[in-house]
Amino acid sequence: MAAQLNQPGPQSTGQPNYLKWILIGCGALFVIALGIALLGLVIWYFSTRPNSQGNSRSSRPALFRSNEVKVVSDHGLETVAKSWNSCTAFAPADWTITGNEQRIGIGVDLASPDQNLFASYGILALTRTSGDYYGTNAPEGFFKNAIESIGGSGFEMDNESQTVAGGYTLRYWRANNYQGKQFRGFALYQTIETGDPASYILAYRLGSTEVSRWEEQKHVVYDVAASIRCTKHLFPAQESASRSEPRGSSKDQVDEELSTKREETTMGFQNVYSPTTGQHWEASYSDYNPTGPDGPGYYRRVGNSYEKLNEGFPPN
Repeated sequence: MAAQLNQPGPQSTGQPNYLKWILIGCGALFVIALGIALLGLVIWYFSTRPNSQGNSRSSRPALFRSNEVKVVSDHGLETVAKSWNSCTAFAPADWTITGNEQRIGIGVDLASPDQNLFASYGILALTRTSGDYYGTNAPEGFFKNAIESIGGSGFEMDNESQTVAGGYTLRYWRANNYQGKQFRGFALYQTIETGDPASYILAYRLGSTEVSRWEEQKHVVYDVAASIRCTKHLFPAQESASRSEPRGSSKDQVDEELSTKREETTMGFQNVYSPTTGQHWEASYSDYNPTGPDGPGYYRRVGNSYEKLNEGFPPN
């Protein structure tokens, strides 16, 4: 009897094997989890990989969360096209543009509604006289006369200067008592010899703000001034009565290089535009995407997608 009690009894065939089904279920869950992880990696890889064809005109579906792609509208300034005669520019929509054209030159001025931000462009032939009678033997004298002609006083340029790509010189200046305020500004200019020692061509851009707003707004006036383009066939400042044709040389669009080669890095912004609409922004460097949907660069939102923007100004 004791021997019989110590022997194992026959196994019951009607009881389910719970361990087997638990192991099968865990295996299935592991396979599903692994598949979801692999799918997520594939989506991440293709969403961050730059477009292999480099086509920035297409919009990439927004696979990122909205806060993962920085867009130019976050901190940038959108500008619109302005025009006067043969001159074009990009400026905030509420800015005005005026101009003046004569035989020896052309110039345009853009201003904010409160008359506290200005940007100008000019290209003209100037004379050199004995003793600098007109104050135009050097660009500094011309700028001083220009500021004083609109009511400024105490015009003074900084001694330091920078050389900008394309042969331009960048210098900063101050002026007092313009509309009762002190102004700070820059002059970006280049001189071009005509072949006549009595005259030369000056191409320039000016920008200025109130001294108290200079650090905050200097990039705006620089951007507007850098965007200005004019077409002008120049004649020398003086002509001989014995000649039916003007002496000296003419210059069309001598500033073409400046609009695409300028040292924006000192101003903390980048000019960008939409390749599909031509919209232009002064984009903040803080909105740059090192790993955007279509590669590094600046973006704008288009519905639920993003469009990569081109750098520079829209083509004419």
